Amino acid sequence: MAEVMELKEVHQLPNAWSTSDLQDLLVLIEYEDPSSIPEIELLEMTGLALSELKPVEAADKALELRLSDLTAGQRANIAEELRGERLWESYPEISMHKELFNVAYILHLAFPRIFPKPDAAEIQLKVAAINPKSAFNLRQLNASFLTRLLADGMDEHSTIYRLFQENLISNPFPESDYIIWQCQQSGFNDGNQSNTFTIHTSWNCVDELKGINKFESKAFSDAELED
Repeated sequence: MAEVMELKEVHQLPNAWSTSDLQDLLVLIEYEDPSSIPEIELLEMTGLALSELKPVEAADKALELRLSDLTAGQRANIAEELRGERLWESYPEISMHKELFNVAYILHLAFPRIFPKPDAAEIQLKVAAINPKSAFNLRQLNASFLTRLLADGMDEHSTIYRLFQENLISNPFPESDYIIWQCQQSGFNDGNQSNTFTIHTSWNCVDELKGINKFESKAFSDAELED
């Protein structure tokens, strides 16, 4: 049994921009001695430093850091599209969604009137096991199990069902690694055979969970398909 403890909107992912990430971005834009900036001021100073650039140039540098495989032309196109498109939900390459969200966050920080504030879903779930396989999956959380779990709380009209129905039912689900952006857990409780965890993902994947309090799930992990 799965219980939705909380479902809310967030505008940044926990620890998505680490101290080293911010320093690396400042180096990339040729900021002098970023290591001298106190850690507590680093995010604000990075936003200010980016705001001294042209918006497209700032976007190019952030994309170069977080999505280094992109070509210069791809970065230029994405920089323009981020002004009005929810690329963290709609870009054809789902593997890029999380990093496009992180880039959108830092660009909004620097240019709040130009780049819109990105939004994502934060879902806290408490899930109790009903059999040994469920207990194992709750001990060893992975993206394929978690994505199938979320899907079981929604109907066939949800984005996950429409795009990945065969993966949900019987096929390996490699795309799940890009649907589950982050997962933090409290750890498996042997006493009540449950785990409580928080998932971050795009609203596009879980919008149908709004208003859902409890649901039953038969979620399984890809590892079970290999047994």
